[in-house]
Amino acid sequence: MDNGLPQERTAKGQGKILILEDSKLQAQRLVGILKEAGYSVIAAGDGVEGFHALTGSIPDLIISDIDMPRLDGYGFCNALKKDRELSHIPVILLTSMSEPKHIVEGLRAGADYYLTKPYSKSLLLAMVGSILADGDSSKARNGAQTFEVRARGKRESISADPQQVANFLFSTFDNLVFHNQELSQTRQELKLTNDTLEERIREKTLSLEQEVAERKKAHEALKQTLNGTVVALARSVEMRDPYTAGHQMRVSELATRIARELGFSEDRLEGIRVMGLLHDIGKIIVPAEILTKPSGLTDYEFLFIKAHCKAGYDILKEIQFPWPVATAVFQHHERLNGSGYPLGLPGDRIMMEAKILAVADVTESMSSHRPYRPALGVDAALAEIIGNRGILYATEAADALVKVIKAEGWRESGPRTEVPDQAELPRRVPTSLVRETPRRSSAP
Repeated sequence: MDNGLPQERTAKGQGKILILEDSKLQAQRLVGILKEAGYSVIAAGDGVEGFHALTGSIPDLIISDIDMPRLDGYGFCNALKKDRELSHIPVILLTSMSEPKHIVEGLRAGADYYLTKPYSKSLLLAMVGSILADGDSSKARNGAQTFEVRARGKRESISADPQQVANFLFSTFDNLVFHNQELSQTRQELKLTNDTLEERIREKTLSLEQEVAERKKAHEALKQTLNGTVVALARSVEMRDPYTAGHQMRVSELATRIARELGFSEDRLEGIRVMGLLHDIGKIIVPAEILTKPSGLTDYEFLFIKAHCKAGYDILKEIQFPWPVATAVFQHHERLNGSGYPLGLPGDRIMMEAKILAVADVTESMSSHRPYRPALGVDAALAEIIGNRGILYATEAADALVKVIKAEGWRESGPRTEVPDQAELPRRVPTSLVRETPRRSSAP
């Protein structure tokens, strides 16, 4: 079925894997699972033995425990990533530690992915297969950037590549989702237990409730860390273009206000907040000189800009968010009449969250300064949205925008904007106000 998303092929690949695990029992289980799946596996007892193994053969992937004698997982990963000949090898940190400080330490060490114990065979093989199928992911990286995250009220400074941060944090999110699903399945199985085992069920339920409380605590810690890192990642993308600093934050805020005006539930409001924060994450692939170019773009340069929707989708598509984040990011430049990109979808095939993002994105972009033009102002943005209401932009989203700005103004730190009635606004904004050249849209 054609759902407006790019079609992907999956292929099962094989590769060579190095395991660093000081527990013989854990090492045997890992080796058995991976060899059964057709991979070539080498095992080492700690980081020192791991480097000895690397002198004989370069693996396609390394799975390393953290707590090991002589050289632990953090130290091994840190040393590996500083070696130019070895830094391209992806590393999965395997550990029972899931506190935010452990996740931050893993990012600092340069690890690429995170897998918590106890892990399932299916989750392990899915992660390994996805990594090896992607090949050398280091080619898509743009170099380390420094940003801050907040974990349990404490600020942490991290220097890392945005793609590495995304891979690492989203793998922790996958772990959390999997363990929650596993817990839910366990509870369902308990409900089907025979009534004659009622006493045993009560005992198991008590134990399970304790486990739920512990997992809920871990969930909140990971959620807090993930949220802080999503914000930091959005900022790291904007650091490449000082003219759009804060753009994703403001679009997220305005889109959330519009969605609240439309009666979205709290869960959907949280989803659209995350979508707004990540809607331009695909601009990681766009060269900085194009983002900050003070004049019109060539057709070739504008192809880079248009590609950011698909790039954002590719970054986010494998992440099991509770909301359709990747789809909204992919569609946020589509328009009702099919004139948008990347697929030119008609309005009935564009999800509502993407329609809201489109309105918020255009409003924020036109209200802000860009290197190729001064700020056009909120009134011009409103004229564009209302003038193309029902043509380019969803009617309900456009009407909600007007209500939000009338009631709350736009940008709490700035002056309140007086919003004229719809009848007083022109039906169209002159094209020269909306697009500097035929190759630039109003919402870059």
